Amino acid sequence: MSKLIVLRLGGNDLTGIIPFTLGNLSRLQRLSMASNHLEGGVPHDLGRLMSLTHLYLGVNSLSGTVPPSLYYLSSLIEFAITENNLSGNFLANMRRLCFPQLRKLGIALNQFTVIIPETLSNIPGLELLDLGPNYLTGQVPDNLGVLKDLQWLNLQNNNLGRGTSGDLNFLNSLTNISSLRLLNFGVNNFGGVLTNTIVNLSTHILTISLRELDLSLNRLSGLLPSSLGNLSLLYYLNMSHNDFEGTIPTSLRNCHKMEILVLDNNKLNDVGELKNLNDLIVSDNKLSGVIPAELGNCLVLEYLDMARNSFQGNIPLSFISLRAVPRTWQDIQMYKYRRCLSEVQKLLHQRRDREVKSNSKLLMGEINGIIYPSYGCGSCAVCHL
Repeated sequence: MSKLIVLRLGGNDLTGIIPFTLGNLSRLQRLSMASNHLEGGVPHDLGRLMSLTHLYLGVNSLSGTVPPSLYYLSSLIEFAITENNLSGNFLANMRRLCFPQLRKLGIALNQFTVIIPETLSNIPGLELLDLGPNYLTGQVPDNLGVLKDLQWLNLQNNNLGRGTSGDLNFLNSLTNISSLRLLNFGVNNFGGVLTNTIVNLSTHILTISLRELDLSLNRLSGLLPSSLGNLSLLYYLNMSHNDFEGTIPTSLRNCHKMEILVLDNNKLNDVGELKNLNDLIVSDNKLSGVIPAELGNCLVLEYLDMARNSFQGNIPLSFISLRAVPRTWQDIQMYKYRRCLSEVQKLLHQRRDREVKSNSKLLMGEINGIIYPSYGCGSCAVCHL
C-alpha cells in the first residue's frame, strides 16, 4: 500500500470515519471518498499527503472544521468537500500561499461562515469556485478579476451583501475574464441598482462565453439594463424576486441562444418583444393591458407563466400555434440542470455514472451524473395566465 497512487472509494455506502492511517500513503495523488455515509471530522493526518493532487470528500456527513494541515497541500489541483456538515472559518484561514496549483474548489452545502477572503486572488489558475450555499457574509472581494481562467463562480444562497448600492461593485473586476460561463449570485442580500455594474460587465466583454446569470432573490431595483442583450450566448437568465421595474429590454432578442427567462416577482409593467424562448416566467409583476400577441411567434415556447398580473381581454389567437405537451416547472429545472451538468462535466472531465442531486452541487466530489433526457420542444407545455 505504501506505493499506492490512486484510491477511489466513492459511492460505496461506506460508514464510519475516515481512517487517519490514510496519512501514511505518502505517494498518494488521488483520494476519493465522496458519496458515502462517512461521519466525524476530516483527519489532520491527510495533511501529510504532500503528493496529493485530487481530494474528494463531498456528499458525506463530515462535521467539524477543516484541519489547518490541509492548507499545506501545495500540489492540490481539485479539492471538493461539498455537501457535508463542515463549519468554521475555512476560507478566512486561507493564507497567502495556500493551494497555489488549485483549479477547482467546491465547499458548497456546508455551514462555513465569515467573509470571502481577498487571498482567493492568489490562486491564479482557479477555474471553478463553488461557495454556496453556506453562511458567508460581507462583501465579495473586488480583486477576483485577476482569476483569468475562472469559468464558474457560484455564490448562491449565502448572506453576502448589505442590501445597499455598491454591493455588486465586484462585477467590475470580472470584466476582463473572457472565459466565464456561469455567474450565480442568487439568494443573497445584494442591493442597489443593477444598471451600472451589469453595463460594465456586458460592454467590456462582448465576446464573453457566459451561459447562465442568476441574480434572483436579492434586493436589486431600478430598470433591467438593455446591455443585457450584449450577452449573446446567454441561455438562462434569472432576475426573479427583486424590485425591478419598467419594461423587459427588447435587446434580449439579441440573446439568440436564450432558452429560459425568469423574471417573476418584480414590478415590471411591459413584456416587450421576445422571441426564441423555451420558457418565460413573468408572473407576479405589474403587467397589464392585453396579452401580447407576439408571444405566439415563440414557436419553441414550452412553458409560459404570466399569472397574477392585470391582463385584460382575450387570449391571443396566435397562441393556437403553441401546441401543449404536459410538462411541469420541475421538468424545467431538470432541463436547466441538465444543461449546467453537461457544462460542468466538460470542465471537470469526469465520467457519467451516477446521478447528481442538485444544481448547486457543482463540485461535490468526483463529478459524475446522468444526463437527463431532453423534454419535448416545439410546443407550449404549460401556460399559466
